[in-house]
Amino acid sequence: MSSCWKHWFCVGRLCMAALVFLWVPAPGRALDPVPRSVSRSRQFVVYSADARLRMAVASYVETAKQDVLETFGVGDHWKFPIVIDLKPAVSTDSKQPLSRVSLVETEGGWKVQIDVVLREGEFKTVRLPQAVIRAILLELACREHPPTIGAPYTEPPSWLLEALVHNMQTRATGTEPNAALFRQLIETGNLPKIRDFLTNKVEVMDATSLAVYSACASSLLEMLVATPDGKASLTRMVKGLGDSDGDAVAQLLKHFPALGGSEAALEKWWTLGLARYSILDSHLARTVPETDARLTAILKLTLVTDEKKGTKEDYTLADYKTFLKHPGAKAVLYEQCNALGQLMTQAHPLLRPVVLEYQRIAIDLARGKTRRMDGALRSIEEYRGLIVDRMDKISDYMNWYEATQVTGQSGAFEDFLKAGREMEKATPPKRNDAISKYIDQVQREFE
Repeated sequence: MSSCWKHWFCVGRLCMAALVFLWVPAPGRALDPVPRSVSRSRQFVVYSADARLRMAVASYVETAKQDVLETFGVGDHWKFPIVIDLKPAVSTDSKQPLSRVSLVETEGGWKVQIDVVLREGEFKTVRLPQAVIRAILLELACREHPPTIGAPYTEPPSWLLEALVHNMQTRATGTEPNAALFRQLIETGNLPKIRDFLTNKVEVMDATSLAVYSACASSLLEMLVATPDGKASLTRMVKGLGDSDGDAVAQLLKHFPALGGSEAALEKWWTLGLARYSILDSHLARTVPETDARLTAILKLTLVTDEKKGTKEDYTLADYKTFLKHPGAKAVLYEQCNALGQLMTQAHPLLRPVVLEYQRIAIDLARGKTRRMDGALRSIEEYRGLIVDRMDKISDYMNWYEATQVTGQSGAFEDFLKAGREMEKATPPKRNDAISKYIDQVQREFE
């Protein structure tokens, strides 16, 4: 064999070896031509035939991870990769789960796998943000102490997933906590017990229940982080999921000593915390319909008419001649005075004199003063009805005028609109920084 022929034979063998090496599939994944994208931190590997979707998910997961790291106050020291497989549905079976998160051991080590089924018209039900957060927390929990092969592992709590996703969305949109929601929960007596809340199953909730649950979960997370050493305690709780016995209340009490050390103390802390969220918008006045609706609810008096049977009966202030005979009437009237005083801080300015007059009437009745009471009640009811009726007519007229009488633009804001159009047409200056160059490069890939 000549030396020249030997040389080319060796080169050919090296090329074949290189080709085999380049086509070795990722750990735990069969050999296939599906393209992939690797995220900025290289922890996430996204598989999808749709380039736009693949790039969008690869960018989103990094935003989600950064938000989790900031909430926990930890650095980015990941050990397990997270593989996201976005694939179209191969069947029309509605019972097939659209997303699944699992911890998998491969020849190269542990990884977290997110399998997502892309069924037309059902992408929102995939709940991809929750799946991504679940994978991030699962990697954090098992990073130092992965489970043994075949052994079950503890999933991150649902309330924490919903809280992190809810906080991401509110920060992105710039919205504030819904104080009216918490206020309604308290006023209707539907505030969930902490143990019931921690063990609720998200899978069986409808959209409304899930929205309420997410808001409460977000509040719980913010309250926990605000405790002394809160972020470190939260991190220890997640890392200790493998050692937990499944008792969510015990986990909170173990890792957050500031909660009081007992379930009763935790329940009180939880209730008071949500009550504080209910007054976040106390600086904002209610509308006339909102004030009137709340006033109607406060003016209803509920008295126990038979303590042995436990029967109750509802009254209005106009029934004072009847309910004042009951021994509990005085206490109920003073409770009504307090509720009216709280409403004063948020009542619409036109109805504040009405609220104040009702409060004066309730105080007089509690003290047994009933002289000229019928005339006072009749007068304030007429005035209240006049205000509400007048505001309803004004609102109806404004809606009618806007719908039928406005035929064109007034031109009062033409200069402002013209400036906006000119700014849209203007060519922005060319930027040469590294970030702008990267964005331009990504844009060219999609063009």
